[in-house]
Amino acid sequence: MILSENVPLSTLTTFKVGGPARVVVTCASEEDLHEARAFIRDRGHVYRVLGEGSNVLASDHGYEGIIIRMDMCGLAFTDMPEGDVLVEAGAGESWDTLVRLSAERMLWGIENLAGIPGTVGAAPVQNIGAYGMELSDTFVYADVYDMESGTVTRMTKNACAFAYRESFFKHTPSLVIVRIGLHLKRRSAPKIQYADLARLHEAGEQLMTPLEIGAAVRKVRTLKFPDLCTHGTAGSFFKNPIITEAEYNELSVRYALYGSIPRYLVHTGGGVKIALAFVLDKILGLKGYREGRVSLFQNQPLVLVADTGATATEIDAFATMIAARVHDATGIQIEREVRTVN
Repeated sequence: MILSENVPLSTLTTFKVGGPARVVVTCASEEDLHEARAFIRDRGHVYRVLGEGSNVLASDHGYEGIIIRMDMCGLAFTDMPEGDVLVEAGAGESWDTLVRLSAERMLWGIENLAGIPGTVGAAPVQNIGAYGMELSDTFVYADVYDMESGTVTRMTKNACAFAYRESFFKHTPSLVIVRIGLHLKRRSAPKIQYADLARLHEAGEQLMTPLEIGAAVRKVRTLKFPDLCTHGTAGSFFKNPIITEAEYNELSVRYALYGSIPRYLVHTGGGVKIALAFVLDKILGLKGYREGRVSLFQNQPLVLVADTGATATEIDAFATMIAARVHDATGIQIEREVRTVN
């Protein structure tokens, strides 16, 4: 276990904002987690687990507890019956590295999730998803360390309560993901129906292998997200709202002038998931909208961008204002995808 004190959260998050964390412990093994647990219990501190900080907004006041950073690595590809493959990955591995290595082995199932920043351990918490795929589609299990009991147990898919950007882990901070197992397939299964990929395919781009699809997804993401080297962002700040069929029909009639509101299949729970980016851009005209040092990205209004010097307070106020404008226009209460560390 590596222990550091008074570490600026601005250096640990992709938004590049946030005051100091009192203590950061980096864990590269289960033994490190045992040490971290003992350290936390001895001092009576609260704690938060943090991967690459790509989906959080850290308070300007910092964090008085202990930040646990997972650095557990390791990748294994094991043949399964019928030619499929079980992929086991440590929580500290880069998610996109896992996607690339799987694609190089011609394994299908996570190629549309290429380019998503963050670690493997963080992926199940949000049930990351993009372009018609979710992590839960291939998820088999997670080995989790229980900070209450100090034991490691295996949780299978049903126990994880996956939904759209939701999971059991998101609401149970005492469980720290150590590694996950995914079921990937060797049989060809391209999913290129989403508009961005379909346009590339129609323009002649080859999208026949996991490598080709992953490369195309990264190309699209490069256009839709700002450069993390120059701007602060946590990617999509809000969830796409899920509404009833009746609500969707009412909105479609009210805003027919702007064209058909894109809608998507909801994997669990029913309802209609609509494209919030369409609402922000076409209905509200907010693509690229700026107040001070915070803006909606000009290429993708779901993405909040923080200029150098912006604060978490400014970002929070801007996001609250955007949510209020959506509610005033549509009656929909939108939810944040980004989580707060305070």
